[in-house]
Amino acid sequence: MTTAKTRLAYMGAGVAVVIWGATPAATAIVARELSPGLIGLARLLLSAAILIPIAVSLKPELPSDRGGWIALLISALVGFAGSFVLQGVGIARTSTSHAALVLALAPIFTATVHFLLSRCWPRPLWWLGSAMALMGVAILIPGRNPAGSVAAPTLFGDLLVLAGTVTVSVGYVAGARLSARIGLFAATCWSLLLAGLITLPAFPALAAGLGQLSFAVWGALGFLAVFCTLIGFAVWFWALEHGGVTSIAPLQFGQPLVSLVIAVAFLSEDIFPATLLALSLVILGVHLSRRAA
Repeated sequence: MTTAKTRLAYMGAGVAVVIWGATPAATAIVARELSPGLIGLARLLLSAAILIPIAVSLKPELPSDRGGWIALLISALVGFAGSFVLQGVGIARTSTSHAALVLALAPIFTATVHFLLSRCWPRPLWWLGSAMALMGVAILIPGRNPAGSVAAPTLFGDLLVLAGTVTVSVGYVAGARLSARIGLFAATCWSLLLAGLITLPAFPALAAGLGQLSFAVWGALGFLAVFCTLIGFAVWFWALEHGGVTSIAPLQFGQPLVSLVIAVAFLSEDIFPATLLALSLVILGVHLSRRAA
């Protein structure tokens, strides 16, 4: 049973990584018609609106202890509200490829937060595998500026995405701890609803921008809200809970590769030798990190 659940955790994490691999491209599409500062808010509030009738019907459990409420607040404020806004603004100010590469650092931050809280550091093999995967991601940087980016790569944009990556990694750990207390659905549901409540005062400014969006941009926004947020986070929290943070987190190194495949398949980009080298390093690095975990 444990082996089967572990396999399901890896499969679920893979689904989340594939979905999130399309996040930079979808965000860039939305940024063509919506102010970057409103993208994260639109994604968050739309997700929360979808969840309201579900929460009313199913009445998910609330935390019953101080630790649970702290985890909920961190997950909502830092993991959802903070990261969504930072990523939305940052991705709009850099290229899709740069955003994907910076987001690939999430496994390092997620595992590091977990290690700090548990005071249990991994074996040297984990660091070696993570370093190799990170090196593979770094190889993709030179000369990559996929079609469809709304802006050329900028240091400011990369730093904003980096800040969003740090905050979402903190949210991953908080969400996994909250999920262990009240369950996967309740943790995701209350985190999103609380984050939506915190950002609700910005809705009047958002409403004016939403009325001018085209059908294609609404589709990209819907993808961000339903798949990247509701489905992606729910599956990822479940995978972290049942597969272990140190085992599951390295799989996110595959996210920029998914973004690259999307660019090649839908944006007619070429595959270079450096891409194949990066792919090899990432796969080997993830394998070593998983063994060490």
